Amino acid sequence: MRDLAARLRSIVKQDADRARATGEPAPFRELTYVPDLDGGRDVGRTAADLGGVVHSQASSSCVAIDRVWPADAWHGRKQIQTCALDAALPISLYDPRLAAHAAWADRVVFFDVETTGLSGGAGTLAFVAGCGWFEDESFRVRQFFLSGPADERAMLDALAEVFGAASLLVTFNGRSFDVPVMEMRWAFHRLDAPTEALPHFDMLPPARRLWGGGESDCSLSSLERSLFGVRRYGDVPGFEIPTRYFQFLRTGDVGAIEGVLEHNRQDVVSLAAVTAHALAIARDGAEACDSPGEQLALGRLYERVGDAARAAGAYELAAAASDRAVRRQALAGLAVLRRREHRYDEAAAAWQDVLDLSMLEPASPLTRRAAEALAIHHEHRARDLDTARRFAETLNARATGRLASDTRRRLTRLDRKLARRENRNLLT
Repeated sequence: MRDLAARLRSIVKQDADRARATGEPAPFRELTYVPDLDGGRDVGRTAADLGGVVHSQASSSCVAIDRVWPADAWHGRKQIQTCALDAALPISLYDPRLAAHAAWADRVVFFDVETTGLSGGAGTLAFVAGCGWFEDESFRVRQFFLSGPADERAMLDALAEVFGAASLLVTFNGRSFDVPVMEMRWAFHRLDAPTEALPHFDMLPPARRLWGGGESDCSLSSLERSLFGVRRYGDVPGFEIPTRYFQFLRTGDVGAIEGVLEHNRQDVVSLAAVTAHALAIARDGAEACDSPGEQLALGRLYERVGDAARAAGAYELAAAASDRAVRRQALAGLAVLRRREHRYDEAAAAWQDVLDLSMLEPASPLTRRAAEALAIHHEHRARDLDTARRFAETLNARATGRLASDTRRRLTRLDRKLARRENRNLLT
């Protein structure tokens, strides 16, 4: 979908460049897709019924609906004022590309759309676009709603104004869905996409790193419930949202759409809360984490950016978990760090702990990795050939493919070394 949007933008740009060069008007191209389903409801009446105002641009009008959460309001266990982001938060730990944008925190806009199709595509229309940002310590959510598809241009122009004032766009799976959908719509209207040069932080990949293990589904509704105790009552499920919009277009009944707007508002607020929570964890370190799983994930993030000391501290805390799987992964991370620091005995001890915790998973990749590391350590570092061979035999029983071939060569080499040692002993 992003490739198609890029091709459409390229066509529009070529037409505009040619028009400037020749002085002739740009050719008209039928790029704009607008569904013809429209109940003809008056936009002013819709705005009044939804508690919004009419937002007019050029020849079309959409509905703008504002809701404000004061600083001392609560979203579950999370107070709104604690969701504000500042430049001291290490956002580049999650997305290194943002390290080049020193002013990313000047005006952060949280963004989420509701569309006529869940899979995207050229005919997908975003009929609700929710934007959230902080004004002082209060949080404002402004939603742009299409009372009819023909009014899409007004929404696109309004969003361009919001994004033009933004220093960072934050979404949840927006890199794959929300932003490509909107870029497609701008391209269909022969408009430049205001998101092209705007720094973008997609919260979904960090959420998967921090909370994606085990049984977590990493949806916003799941995260707001587990992290902040938020419970949505009567929430509209995602698969039902397009149907409700089409019902509104057929009947003009705002009751069909009010739940969709509330769903979108909650998503925008939860996105701000989850983002703030993730960045606070990165700032405060593993000691501030709520679970060993977070500590493990944070250790991996620190390791990825080369902060070995903080990574080791996070792994050590996670290694004390009661969860066997988390402990194994944390010990493995710690073993790798210790080996890089040439603390070979400590690395071997950590790998041994991994093996001791792996009795129920003798064929797992981590078990094989631990056995291989211990075979190497005892052969080349500790010079304990008997122990090295024992680990190599353990590995040989579990290895497949290239690892099996390498293990057989290792056993052959160890047997030669052991034979030479035996011959020396006989000569003495």
